[in-house]
Amino acid sequence: MPPRSLGAFLKAARSALTAPASQRPKPLTIVVGNESADLDSLCSAILLAYFRSHTPPHNASVHVPLCNLDRGDLALRPELQAALSDSKSKSSSSSNLQGVPLDSLITLTELPDDLVAADTRWLLVDHNALTGDLAKRFQKSVVGCIDHHVDERVVPSLVEKGEYPRVIETCGSCASLVVDYAKDAWHQLAEQEPDEATDHILARLALAPILVDTSNLKNASKTADVDKQSVSVAESVLGTVGILEERSAFFDELSRLKNDLTQFTYRDILRKDYKQWQEKTSSYADLTAGFSSVVQGMGYLLDNIGDREALFNGLKKHAQERNLDIAAVMTVQHDEGGFARQLLLWAFNEQAVKATNAFIETYREKLDLKPWGDGLLDDMATEGEWRTCWTHGTQFSRKQVAPLLREAMKSV
Repeated sequence: MPPRSLGAFLKAARSALTAPASQRPKPLTIVVGNESADLDSLCSAILLAYFRSHTPPHNASVHVPLCNLDRGDLALRPELQAALSDSKSKSSSSSNLQGVPLDSLITLTELPDDLVAADTRWLLVDHNALTGDLAKRFQKSVVGCIDHHVDERVVPSLVEKGEYPRVIETCGSCASLVVDYAKDAWHQLAEQEPDEATDHILARLALAPILVDTSNLKNASKTADVDKQSVSVAESVLGTVGILEERSAFFDELSRLKNDLTQFTYRDILRKDYKQWQEKTSSYADLTAGFSSVVQGMGYLLDNIGDREALFNGLKKHAQERNLDIAAVMTVQHDEGGFARQLLLWAFNEQAVKATNAFIETYREKLDLKPWGDGLLDDMATEGEWRTCWTHGTQFSRKQVAPLLREAMKSV
């Protein structure tokens, strides 16, 4: 049985992953979230790896929770450190339960170059299709998933019952589905091998993404029954079920940390919550689009991070580093001007211009697109390029908008 302590478990998982090839468990099961590596992906990977590692018959060897980012990018997620920090419940007999340091997590930086697909099994959380370099190396070794996005029909639909989960269900947070999947194992583990400190940290890791993704369970359009039920499960561990003040205080702390971007540069912000896709056009050419989600509005960025030229320079460099044909930035405004979303699109070549124009023409009405800032960020005159920024009058996030852009890319 792997160590009960979360810190010791992470250490054991790192040792299993980084051991010489001849000494690694085979097959080695790796649990990974999507490439945006947001709070939901990171917490879900830790939770699923931990609980499966402690549940027979899966506990023959430790599951590795892999953060889908480089080690240097962990510092861009202060809200994750808050989730991993001490949990001080009023019902706790301990006045200082130990937290887990951020640098104890396992990242792509630790993924061995000599790790081969045949020696691994991959479980996906918060997505159901590997992307990027991981897809090129390990797609054939994906055996299951727990996700709340649109089913891309990549994970095998007929998996051996009871061996690997294949859960794809719409809800606010993937962590809710992980908690629902693991709740019986969690209760049994808590009874058979009590460890209050670890269970309190696990509860905070479960609560954090659910509260953030559902706006403290107050966003009716995003909150499903499984989100509410999983919050109750986690709060029962903390002994805070029904104590709304403690839940709200935790949500406020996470929101403050997530929304304060003043410590970051445009380079940091654009890669903080980032996804990338490659699609084949109707003429079989490849187009690559990168999609950054930002938790503040365009006005906030221009006022607090840098002017329009700094934004353009940062975004263009970001696109060049990733060989993008299309760069997309979706922002969320929630200041005195009220809630709003902006969408900045920059196409860098003629085929990309066709795709972005097809996107606008097809979905302008659906997304209620209107020019932002009197055209302050627009450029439709540069030959072979096209850039514009819109406001859109929907609640759609990247999860809904990115598939529309991808469809437009395939159509040209």
